[in-house]
Amino acid sequence: MSMVVAGCGFADREPRNGFPADEAAVIDSAVRAHMEAGLIPGAAVAIVDPQRGTFLRAYGLADTATGRPTTVDDHFRVGSVTKTFTATAVLRAADQGRLSLDDALEKFVPGVPNGGAITIRDLLGMRGGVYDYSTDPEFVEQLKPAKPAREWGRGEVLRVIAARPDLAKTPGQQGSYSNSEYYLLGLVLERVTGKPVRQVLGEIAGDHGLRETFYPEDRSLPAPAARGYTYAADVAVDVTERTYPDLYGAAGAMVSSVADLSSYASGLGRGGLLKESTFRARTEFTDISTPGGGTYRYGLGLAQDGRWLSHEGSVLGYTTKIGYLPERDVGVVVAVNQHTLPATQLMTNAPSIWSAIVDDLYPGTRAPAGLSTEPTPPVPTVAEMNSQLEEVFDPGVPAAQKSIRVVGDDEDPELVNRMASFQAQFSVQVNVDRVTVIRPNLLLATTSTTSSEGNMPMVVPLVASDGKWWLPTWWVCVAAGPEAGASAVCR
Repeated sequence: MSMVVAGCGFADREPRNGFPADEAAVIDSAVRAHMEAGLIPGAAVAIVDPQRGTFLRAYGLADTATGRPTTVDDHFRVGSVTKTFTATAVLRAADQGRLSLDDALEKFVPGVPNGGAITIRDLLGMRGGVYDYSTDPEFVEQLKPAKPAREWGRGEVLRVIAARPDLAKTPGQQGSYSNSEYYLLGLVLERVTGKPVRQVLGEIAGDHGLRETFYPEDRSLPAPAARGYTYAADVAVDVTERTYPDLYGAAGAMVSSVADLSSYASGLGRGGLLKESTFRARTEFTDISTPGGGTYRYGLGLAQDGRWLSHEGSVLGYTTKIGYLPERDVGVVVAVNQHTLPATQLMTNAPSIWSAIVDDLYPGTRAPAGLSTEPTPPVPTVAEMNSQLEEVFDPGVPAAQKSIRVVGDDEDPELVNRMASFQAQFSVQVNVDRVTVIRPNLLLATTSTTSSEGNMPMVVPLVASDGKWWLPTWWVCVAAGPEAGASAVCR
């Protein structure tokens, strides 16, 4: 199985600028553990803390073909972090009287279902109810590592949105995360300013003092660039050029470096470029649903993670998360150059690294992680974990006899075998390559998995409970596929 070796290239290449050595070591440990468990080639981290100092460091490889190490100046695709720039541009246009947040979408972009009832404010807060084109079955081809036969442009996006009025929701009601809402806001900006959205968002970046943040003209990245990777079966494929500007538009096209984003996090979190009253409106957060079935605290182009103002982003090959803690004037940014779909396959990404760093350095400031706080149970060897997971995936072993249980399975003791039965349809077999404790109460088993669908790497998470390692409920419910519907635990 061809895998990126994430454990190499960890030499200290960037200055820490006085950041306490013991805390820098904590960051290093968290980043390396996530990279090794999740097969991440390279990562970059930036922290700006008035009390501790500035931490800038890159890890691993920017280019696995050449062996070039990652640097803090490397450009990464930042995905939905783009939405923060788009929202700022729209809110500033409102401050300037060029539009009203209560204007109807139809005024600027005709032909969208419910466009006469959807307001600009609705779109900013993900409450427009617009069908998310990036979840459409037609769009799946665009998310494969290989170049699709037909690439989407804005005409395709608008066509799919207009063609699915049956899947549009009532505007202004329960929010739902949707790339469509921000794609449309990019078209609104073009109509209001008379400029290409690339130029509009570039001006926002420039006004924030950013010099390495761009809305690209084409599918290439400015140098130096971290190459982006995604797994196709068991091979890490270079997908750096797979995401072109029109694919996500104002919802996710931008690129940046962690050095630039560390400055941007504080400017964004302080309400830069906006009137005070507008920023207050921006930071009125409500719950919106996410495609994975979870919830997200969202304002107007800005998310809330505990006491942090934040946003994360992902496209093929890349994930990013930025966050700002107002009470301490701290910004934390993480970017990595591997993202494979579905995201549950390899488990680790920039948001998970960001969360680990924040939990270590700023405990209690982030939203509860939902993990136990009890001591770390004994860590199994690779051979022990391999034997235990063989049991987990074998529907012939009674659930009561399996060494590993599922959290919350008192309501449904057979849940683990519902999952095993579903996976058995694909002849799934796992072989554990590595066991990594990435948090005191979270262990990741990195596996080489074979099935009738082919070979692939997969990471199995386990959480601490009652002195043992258990499978998390949410993971088993996902892995159980349609069988989860028969379980009271997964409803």
